[in-house]
Amino acid sequence: MHMHMPSSMLVVFPVVVHQFHSIFSTSTSTSTMSLSLLVCLLGILSLTHAVPPPTGFLIDCGASNQTHDGALLWIPDDGFIYTGTKATLPSPHPLRPTLSTLRHFTAAHKHCYTFPVIKGSRYLLRTTYFYGSFDNLTSPPVFDQIIDGTKWSTVNTTFAYSKGLSSYYEIIISASGKTLSLCLVRNKHTEPDRSPFINAIELEWLPDSLYNATDFSKYALSTIAHHWFGGSEPVIKYPEDKFNRFWQPFTTSRYQEVRSKVEALETDFWNLPPNKVFENGLAAKEKDGIRLQWPALELPRASYYVALYFQDERSNGNWRVFDIVVNGKVFYKGLNVTTAGVNVFAAQWLLEGATQIELHPVAGSEVGPIINAAEMFQLLVLHGRTVTRDLIAMEDLARSLNNPPPDWRGDPCMPKENSWKGVTCSDGDHIRVLSLNLTGFGLSGKIPPSIANLTAIKSIWLGNNNLTGSLPDLKPLKELVSLHLENNNFGGNIPRSWGYLDNLQEIFLQNNNLKGSMPLSLTQKTGINLKITPGNHITRRA
Repeated sequence: MHMHMPSSMLVVFPVVVHQFHSIFSTSTSTSTMSLSLLVCLLGILSLTHAVPPPTGFLIDCGASNQTHDGALLWIPDDGFIYTGTKATLPSPHPLRPTLSTLRHFTAAHKHCYTFPVIKGSRYLLRTTYFYGSFDNLTSPPVFDQIIDGTKWSTVNTTFAYSKGLSSYYEIIISASGKTLSLCLVRNKHTEPDRSPFINAIELEWLPDSLYNATDFSKYALSTIAHHWFGGSEPVIKYPEDKFNRFWQPFTTSRYQEVRSKVEALETDFWNLPPNKVFENGLAAKEKDGIRLQWPALELPRASYYVALYFQDERSNGNWRVFDIVVNGKVFYKGLNVTTAGVNVFAAQWLLEGATQIELHPVAGSEVGPIINAAEMFQLLVLHGRTVTRDLIAMEDLARSLNNPPPDWRGDPCMPKENSWKGVTCSDGDHIRVLSLNLTGFGLSGKIPPSIANLTAIKSIWLGNNNLTGSLPDLKPLKELVSLHLENNNFGGNIPRSWGYLDNLQEIFLQNNNLKGSMPLSLTQKTGINLKITPGNHITRRA
């Protein structure tokens, strides 16, 4: 989701959605239009009234020092990423502090932030962009965002910047491992001399109760809109929303703006919307209905999570009872809205183009409908992640090399078109590393023992570099066919275990500093192309 906000705001920032930019789509059959609705009337969770700062990271990209925004602490992005260049936007720009700096990336195809997370926990990730003409050009670059191996969205802030606005993108995802990666990637629209950039990243922990009708092993939720109706104040966010979601005002002169006489409690609702979104609402005059185009943008054909929130603002009288229709299909029939409030949601609802929400009073209802707030997310199909053992092994290898390829960040295999340079991987549900070819890349450093965890790998080609240390024990690599480590500076002995790899057909080790005797397991092995000389001090057994 792509949203815009004025760049000059300080503590609160009115956000206006102008348009939706996303080039990914979710293929969904009409069967996914089957509704999964729940009505939540009474306390779901019991939480304290104290509002601590959000749990996670608030990252001021390109900054050199920590800054405070009330109770919120923003920290520099050093340590989460090791590439890119810091920049401070030229004046005059009356910016919020977190928009006055950025990090941009001039080299390599992909650049990734890595965050420590709790495996299985749910997080809201928000990225913010304000171009500010940091490269002395007139329009922002266009590039992609990848979240944990899945393409999330295309970042195109051209329209927002032309209006003096910043843009943000937001997604809810479950951590499949102990780290979560966010990568900025060049695409076909990124001009060769342009630099992807980013100003701020927010990573907030969410409790498991929020949006728990979604199967987060298969989907992430890309934010389309959070709105509260009938209010004119700026965005509702932290501390009113303890999870720092942004609820934008949405109003129209066609319906009456009403203020509630009864306080609603967030703990009475699924997804814990802040109490403040129920202070105002849009109500029909007398017994008329309500018809809204919400959100005010065209949607790509996909499945969406839709949640609607209602509270009767009156302290006495007949309750409001009405039917909810979305794009001509019944969403919920006979909803009875009381002062305690109620919400209904669809976990998967097929939408395309403009979305029309209609609220029709039922026969005999004494008063017309009301609506207070609404949320919408696009279901983003997750395309898988490299299996954990391979991911950890590749990350360990990247750390052990002094100068790995600059795109060796994020997931090694996914998305497939953005896999690490020199790495090929399998398809399917269990994505494994199949080959590694960094021949002649000018590498230095050592091969860690954990490379033996790449148990699906068939070839390892690391010849013509400046690698040092001992040769690794590769006993678990039963699928290994080809091993090229020639023209390096390895020392020590040749591991005996290599001779027991049944599928191994070639070993190239010439021009290293190896010593000792050839393992008997290798000298007795038939059908293998073994090159040891010149450049080593290996004696063959008698």
